[in-house]
Amino acid sequence: MSSLKDMGIGVLLRLSWALRRNPARFLFSDGNFRRVTGGERDEVEFLRRRWLATGTGTIWDVGASLGKYTCDIARANPNCKVLAFEPNLNSLYFLAHRTAPLPNIEIVPCALTVDGRDMKGSYEPNFNAEATGPLVPTFSVAEALAKFGKPVFIKMDVEGEEFKIFREQADLLRGIHLLVEWHPQHVKDPVPPLKHWHVHEVFPSHTYLEPIAEK
Repeated sequence: MSSLKDMGIGVLLRLSWALRRNPARFLFSDGNFRRVTGGERDEVEFLRRRWLATGTGTIWDVGASLGKYTCDIARANPNCKVLAFEPNLNSLYFLAHRTAPLPNIEIVPCALTVDGRDMKGSYEPNFNAEATGPLVPTFSVAEALAKFGKPVFIKMDVEGEEFKIFREQADLLRGIHLLVEWHPQHVKDPVPPLKHWHVHEVFPSHTYLEPIAEK
């Protein structure tokens, strides 16, 4: 059963990449695109959670890709500014197209990294393929916090960089609610200790980190 599900996911990913290469990709409706790119019900419901009942704050969608969930997060949290971090040059076109109607979304065309160094980007929609260039800028965690302030929630999907971030700079993220997608296929190390959070697996490979109240 698991192998059939993996095959189905593979087919959807290849179809998604084909659509993203198509010059007519902007003609696909948001609903049809979601049907093609998929998304588990539990994942959708979690990312439609309201993170601030009152007041304003900032939410980071780190690794926003096509904005499949960026819009859900923004609609559920209309008083929050949602920063969509995405370095892939192909994804940025569609991300801008999908998020344009929502005034509380701000696109940050950069990756989030440990060191803030330039990295090789790509205009190839297959994010599993080797990056083709050109170089793109990144924000270190410290630089992003200094520029944008401390967010109330982060959705993090950064293709393996999450291991470095939590191994070397977890203290910088203390007090923040996070949903982290782990990519062990890219990194051979175990998940680092997450001493500042209560850890909940909300769906496969996705961990919700609930901050431990500081005494």
